[in-house]
This record gives sequence, structure tokens and C-alpha cells, in this order.
Amino acid sequence: MERPNILFIVADDLNSWIAPLGRHPNVKTPAIDRLASRGTTFLRAYCTAPYCNASRMSVFTGCLPTTTGVYQNEPFWEAPLRRVTLLERLREAGYFCFGAGKVFHGSFDYADAGRNKTLSAKWNDIENRPALWDEFQTTAAEPMPSGRPLNGMFDFEDFQNVMPMNHHFDWGAIEPSRESEMPDFKTAEAVCEFLEKPHKRPFFCATGFYKPHLPWYVPQRFLDLYPLDEVSLPFVKNDDLDDVPAIAKTWALSPPDHETILKHGQWRNAVQGYLGAISYCDSQIGRVLAALDASPAADNTIVVLWGDNGFHLGEKLHWRKFVLWEEATRVPLILSLPRGEATASRVEKPVSLVDLFPTLLDLCGLEPPADIDGRSLLPLVRGTETEGRSAIVRWLRGNPLVRGAKAEDRSAIMTWLRGNHSVRLGRWRYTRYSDMSEELYDLSADPYEWNNLIGDARFENVRLDLGARLPSDD
Repeated sequence: MERPNILFIVADDLNSWIAPLGRHPNVKTPAIDRLASRGTTFLRAYCTAPYCNASRMSVFTGCLPTTTGVYQNEPFWEAPLRRVTLLERLREAGYFCFGAGKVFHGSFDYADAGRNKTLSAKWNDIENRPALWDEFQTTAAEPMPSGRPLNGMFDFEDFQNVMPMNHHFDWGAIEPSRESEMPDFKTAEAVCEFLEKPHKRPFFCATGFYKPHLPWYVPQRFLDLYPLDEVSLPFVKNDDLDDVPAIAKTWALSPPDHETILKHGQWRNAVQGYLGAISYCDSQIGRVLAALDASPAADNTIVVLWGDNGFHLGEKLHWRKFVLWEEATRVPLILSLPRGEATASRVEKPVSLVDLFPTLLDLCGLEPPADIDGRSLLPLVRGTETEGRSAIVRWLRGNPLVRGAKAEDRSAIMTWLRGNHSVRLGRWRYTRYSDMSEELYDLSADPYEWNNLIGDARFENVRLDLGARLPSDD
């Protein structure tokens, strides 16, 4: 059997605002739209952790943070009895593994760039291991505009008193002459050159785009796609945190990003910056997909596009990720099989990025390890998965409060730091924190998670069933 190639594209901090998911009315993602039109879009896909490293390690191992022990930046490679990664499994099966950009976790040195007013930020590979790859092109330094911060919210002349999280909390245009220096441009260039070549072995080609990660410095034409007076802001309730546990409120307001942004009148500018960064990322995805379509591998390549975690832009009075609500955990996930294979165009059931590991091995005719947490998505993609018969399914069908609800056994588990877990099943999200405080939302009736249903006796059976699905940290 001729094994299929894999084009594996991950975008950093890309939330559910892509056009195929319909979460933001203004966004323009033509390349992603084209990929969605020829593949399967998972409408409710979730990361395992709202943090780059933990999320990516789950994808590459098929295991939850509670299994790997990687909740944030804990050691993985040197840990005794560590999990086999997707890369190692594919290379063992004869795949040529090529990568470029931010695939495993790494970061730019924004502290040095701000402190010394340099016009570029150096890249630091943290979790990538060159020995894993047959060939890898590391991330280039990121060009920085002069006069930072462009949003004027912090005093970089007094840089030692700027919080580290604010060293890159900025947005605006990069000089046109520096566009070809941008890391994502160089990553796309390297991947395009790889795809143009003929290959004797099946390949795994990993493409790691950094945008729309902060800072949102992009060419002006991408900001121009979103005139400020036409930018739609997220729906926000000023009292939205009144019914959430203390731990969630602390996470949401530390640092006080929303207060700072409102004080400086930057909310609409920030949303414009994020939308512009999404469209910039989309343009680089378009370059890579065009190179694939023109390549000898066009007809026998799986394409998977995913975001490593979500991102808040004011929802629940929060910015960034690092929480267990919908905006921080819901991500794009699109899977396109080799040409000619019939697939579902959309899947509504909640799925997890932890499912990618067994799915890709399944598609390549390889057996995944038996002790992983992920489940292959192919039955959903091919429309062959039957509905489960769990207690919550039976309860949902029989309860008049939710009559007509479509329930299923597929669920997605999310974790942020040790002891804090959330589950999405059907229309529900249930979260339990390390201090045993809780949240419960019906996202069908309450898509922005404004009304915490914990304490409402009508939903006690839902709370109990969902709580039983949460993993243990033991």
C-alpha cells in the first residue's frame, strides 16, 4: 500500500474566529475557506490545554496533560518512560519528516528586544529536538517596528517596570520593506520549496505559523481589510464574572488587560490587529496550499490545519488564553483527505486535538499505542460512528427542559494547570477547579457562557455525569 503524505499546519493562538466557524462576522480567511470546502471542518474542536507547550505535547503524544504530566512547561523529553511521539512513530514507519517554524514550543526574546530597542526579536527553540527530524528549518528572528509599543499603553522608556506579559502585548503595522523578514513568510517559503521537490518516500511536512500570536505586527494591507469603524467587538457583560468561582475570576483579571485596553481606547484597535494577524496567517497558509496543489504530491496528501489554543479578546472581561472557557479552548480543526475520498463536510460533535495522533496513524495504516487518550476521528469524518447510549444521553432525551437536544458520547477534556479540568459534551461545558468550585454552561442556549448553572437543581444529573468524566491528576 502506498502510504499518504501528511501536510500538518499549526497556527499559534488561532481561535475560532475563522470564517468556516462563523464566530466573528468580519473575518476574512479565503485560503482556510478553500481548504474547508474540500475537507471536514470540526465545528467544536478543543485543545487539551490553553497553553502552547501543553497543547502541542498532547497532539504529538495523543495523551492528555494528566497522562504526560505536561500541564505547562514541565519536562517531557528527559522524563523517564516518556511517551512516543507522532514524529518517532512516522519515522519508524519510513516517513521522511520535514518541519519548519514553530512546531514544538519556542519563543521570541521580546524582553531583550524591548530593553535594548532592537529591531528584531531572537527566536529560542525550547522543546524542538533536531534529532527527531530528517530536516528542519528553525524559526527566523521576528522583525520589530520602531517606536514600540505602537498602542501606547506602556512606557518602554521605563522598561524594567513593564510586566513581562506586556513586553509583546502590542499591535500595528510592520514596515513594508520588512515583510520578507517575517518568520511566517520564511516558514512558508521553506515549506513551499520542500513541496516542490519530488519525494521517493512518504513525507510528514510540519508547518508551524507563529501568527496570530502576539504581537500583532503585520503588513498594513491586512489591517486595511478591517476598517476600524466597521470592526465588530465581542459581546461582553460588565457583570459577567459575578457568578464564576474566585479562581476563575483571578485568572481572568490577572493582568487587568481589559481595564487597561478600555482606559487607552484600544479595544477596537486590538480586535483589528488580531483579525489582521489571522488574515496574514491565512495568506501564508494559502501559499503552502498552492504549492501542494502544484506539486507531485497533490493527489496523495492528507492536509490537517489546527490552532494550538483559543484566545479571548474581551469575552468574560478577559484577554489572551490561560482560562477554561470556550474562547480560550475552542480551536480550528480541518482535515482534508487525499483527493477522491468522500468525507463529511462538517462534524458538530465535540472533539479534541488529542485525537489527531490516532487519526493520522489510522489514515497511514499504522497502529497507535494502546494506552493513549485520543480516539481516531475517521468514523466521524466518514460518517460511520454511531451515537452512544450514556446516562447523559438518556437524561437529555427524557428531560423536558432540553427536549430535542442532540446528545452524544464524544467529549473533549481541557486542563489548565494541575487540578483544574473542563469537559465539553454535546451542548454542555462543565468545569471543576482545584478548590472544587464549579461552573456549568448550556452553550446551546448560552453560547457566550454568561449564566453559570451550578446550584440549579434541574441540572444536577448533568453536573454529576459530566463531573464523572473529568480525569484524575493522581
